[in-house]
Amino acid sequence: MRNEFIMSTTNTIEGCPIKKYIDTICSNIVIGTNIFSDFAASFTDFFGGRSDSYRRKLEIIYGEASKALKQKALNLGANAIVGFRVDFDEISGKDKSMFMVSVSGTACIIEMNNKELSEEEIIRTSISQSDLQKEIDRRYIISQIKDAVPLTSEWVEFLLEYPQTEIIESLIKRYISIDLDYYAEEAANIKQVLSATPPDFVIPVIYQHIEHKKIRILIKECCLFDGESIYETIVKGKIHEGVRLLSATKNSYDAKDLKWMKTILECLNNLPDTGKIEVVKGGVFTRDNGEKYICENGHKNPVDSSFCEKCGVNMKGMTEGEVKHIDSLKERYSIIEQYIQ
Repeated sequence: MRNEFIMSTTNTIEGCPIKKYIDTICSNIVIGTNIFSDFAASFTDFFGGRSDSYRRKLEIIYGEASKALKQKALNLGANAIVGFRVDFDEISGKDKSMFMVSVSGTACIIEMNNKELSEEEIIRTSISQSDLQKEIDRRYIISQIKDAVPLTSEWVEFLLEYPQTEIIESLIKRYISIDLDYYAEEAANIKQVLSATPPDFVIPVIYQHIEHKKIRILIKECCLFDGESIYETIVKGKIHEGVRLLSATKNSYDAKDLKWMKTILECLNNLPDTGKIEVVKGGVFTRDNGEKYICENGHKNPVDSSFCEKCGVNMKGMTEGEVKHIDSLKERYSIIEQYIQ
C-alpha cells in the first residue's frame, strides 16, 4: 500500500491494526444560506430541476470540511481517521440563517498492509467522465505552472483538493521571481497551495532556496520548521540563514523534532568565537587603553559590551535579533522536552 490516508466510518479498518489512538478531532464549515437562495422553495422545485445544483453545493461543502479534518489529522501525525461522522444542520436566529456541516472522527496511526500493487497489477476496466476531466485538468494545470504561467484562483481550488507534488519547485521559483507587492494575489495563492501540500514534499525543495529572504519568511508563514534541514544549513556554513529560521514553527512536534532541536543548540553553543578580548594600548593623547571587546570586524568596544556598538555582533558573530531566534528555540525545546517522554 502506498503512502495513503484512510478515512472510515467504522471504528476499525480491516487488515490495518490500529497502533495508536491520537485524539478526537472535528471540523465545521458555516455558510450563509443565501447560496441556497431558494432553499425554502416548493418541494417540486427542490426535487426537480434544482436538485442537482443543491447536491453539487452540498458535496463541495462536505468536501471542504472533510479536507480540513484530514489536514488536522495529518498535522497530528496520523495516517487514518476512524469513526468518521458527518452532520448537516441549519442554524437560525434574528431573521438570519446559516448552514453548518460538521465532520468528526478519531485520528489514529494504523499499520498499513505492506503489500503494494504495481501499476501492472492495477487493472482498470473503465473511467468515468468526471475522472477523465479531472486528469485533463490536472495535466493542463501542471504544464501551465511549469511554464511559469501565473497561478489563478481556479487552479488553486483544484490544487487544494488534489495536491500535486511535481509543481512545488515551479511554484517556489515563481514566488522568488515575482514582486510580492505587485503580485500580492498570486503570492497568496502560491502560499495557500504550498500550505495545503504535505510538508514532507515541500520541505526538501523549499530549504534549497533559503538564501532568499522571502523564502525564509514563506517557511515561517507556512509553518515549515524542519530541524534536520536547518542543522544541515548551519553545518554547511550558512549559519546566519539557518539561525534566522529557528523561530519558524510547525503544527505539531515529535521526538525527532526534539532531537534535532537539541543537536542545533549544541552546534550553536560550540561555535568558535569570532571576536576576542584584548588589551589595547592607547596613544599619547588618548585614554583608549585596557581590555576591549574586539568584534569580528575589528571594531573596539568596552570589554563588558555584549554586542558591537558599530556592527551589532557579539562574540560569536551573532546579532541581537539572531540571539532572540536562538532563545526562542531554547524555550520551545525546554517545553517540548517536558511534554514528550
